Amino acid sequence: MKLTFIKQIIFDADDTLWENNVYYVKATEDLLDLFAKAGLDRKQIQKEFDELELWVVRERGYGSHNFVWILESLYERYKDLIDYEAFKKIVDRFKEHPNRKPALFEGVIDTLKYLKKNYHLYVLTKGEFKEQEQKIINSGVHEIVDAYFIVPEKEDDVYREILHQHHWKAEETCMVGNSPKSDINPALRVGMYAIHIPYRDTWKLDDEPIQPADGRFFQLQKFTELKKLF
Repeated sequence: MKLTFIKQIIFDADDTLWENNVYYVKATEDLLDLFAKAGLDRKQIQKEFDELELWVVRERGYGSHNFVWILESLYERYKDLIDYEAFKKIVDRFKEHPNRKPALFEGVIDTLKYLKKNYHLYVLTKGEFKEQEQKIINSGVHEIVDAYFIVPEKEDDVYREILHQHHWKAEETCMVGNSPKSDINPALRVGMYAIHIPYRDTWKLDDEPIQPADGRFFQLQKFTELKKLF
């Protein structure tokens, strides 16, 4: 089936166009290892981390700065037991990644250029504006897409507002992403088409069952497989 009736395709950014959560996972695991080495219970620290993460997302939003705040908050609780220099290395290593060119998945640029011939392309991402914008620019994706939208949260109303502002029909608009919670289900609920490209390290807070969609949902394994649908 070819989705030739689609007029605009919207792409998630992190973990759809390029790897992102892998840096968060690495820093978290390194922190847990450090705390366990100091004699602390790994499961307990993981529980405290998860609680802080939920609070931060709800009260402070997304982005690397808020993630660092979680790491530093945990360190402050146990700083008498933790080697500061070892902790600082974990944080400093994590802080490096937002400033580098994102690690694009195989074939992303070529696939976007292919789709650009027949469709209007957009990026929709959530998080801290400057950080997300810089990643879009560093990746080179901004030179291909028509525009990008950076929002605090990707909820149903955000999708509805984008459709309304641009006078797009939901049934002519397709969302592509790795996150069921942020990319797929909201798009389906507002009547759009959605394509799920799973990522091996999708953030646990972005994962949930995908809802029924009456033929408007597709799942691929690689970004390059979009050429089969469009």
